[in-house]
Amino acid sequence: MFGVALDPTDDELKLEFKTIQARDLAAGRIRFKNPYEAMTGVVQDLTARGLCQASGEVEIPSWLTPTPAPSDMPLLTAENNLRFIDEGGCDEVAESVRAFLEAGSANGIPAMVAVDHSTTGGVLRALAKEHGLSDMALLVVDSHFDGLQLAERIELFRYGKGTSFDDPEGPPADPCPAHWEEEEAAQESYNCATWLKHMLDDGVVRPDKLIVFGISDYPTPAMRQDPRLSRYVGAYRAFEEAGVTFVTKEEIRQKGVRGTLGPLLDAMAADRLYVSLDADIGSLDAVHAARFMNVVGLNSEELYEIARVLEETLRGKELIGLDICGIETFLLGRKFPNGTTDRTLERLSVFVRTLLGHEAMYSRSGNGRGSPDTRFEAVSDIT
Repeated sequence: MFGVALDPTDDELKLEFKTIQARDLAAGRIRFKNPYEAMTGVVQDLTARGLCQASGEVEIPSWLTPTPAPSDMPLLTAENNLRFIDEGGCDEVAESVRAFLEAGSANGIPAMVAVDHSTTGGVLRALAKEHGLSDMALLVVDSHFDGLQLAERIELFRYGKGTSFDDPEGPPADPCPAHWEEEEAAQESYNCATWLKHMLDDGVVRPDKLIVFGISDYPTPAMRQDPRLSRYVGAYRAFEEAGVTFVTKEEIRQKGVRGTLGPLLDAMAADRLYVSLDADIGSLDAVHAARFMNVVGLNSEELYEIARVLEETLRGKELIGLDICGIETFLLGRKFPNGTTDRTLERLSVFVRTLLGHEAMYSRSGNGRGSPDTRFEAVSDIT
């Protein structure tokens, strides 16, 4: 297991989170500096028994991480972050991830814990070189499709005005910041919202071997007829015609995880599978520490069912890597005013362990039954 703490953001609230983290670091009261540090804590039992290797982190400048050094606080501006993104900074970090893996810094099955989903591109570049494309499938579990260009997202944002919509007949949610509504405010670049398009365009991932599962920004039938969304709808249509498979949250809620994901994985003509999960798949339900939380995600049982279906699938396929991205460090374990306490770490830990086939090894409660949200032991071979 290795970490990538890249966290560029032009969102003023997220920049305030970083400022608080930096002050807490200076005061010696920091809980977690980044998601990797947090996740290594919940798999200490595996590390102690030599079953999971903590392989360290890809080096990221302090000001671009969730917990900047106090001396870097003057750099925490939206302008600096936008400049980093627009000038290709995310792509440079993805290349650092690729180099990290190709140098052998993480042995065995690579398992990345990251903030910005663009870092997944670096892992896929390394694995495509190692395994080739013909036998490598990719499952992306995410509330948003990270394959749209900025101009297409702006079109969607103008249509829905950035509001969260759970009505299947209404416009889907989009995480596009309000000031990006003006097209000249940002440039097309490789980033957390476009990395998957780059993987497809660059031939790192084959469209007919890609499943995007759980999205909330898929165009409804009514939207497909609206001329205001011509570029947005056209982009989705082009990806579908190329062979990409999309499954919406609405489909999951109607047919269940097993009824949607299972048949797709069974039919996938590839013996190797990479799994990439964005924490926002469970936002405002199973997960309360996701980077983007503008739509209600799946509940914990649906999240665990995805892992169970994957575990069954992987009895006949090779897992070549996995990652968990999109975690908001500042919110991990927080108690909110409505009384809700974030349980992101527990939920994601259960997901990974279940996926790897160790669901039966939860610690036992008084009634002798395993509880997926209690302390437990499990084995794994992730690094």
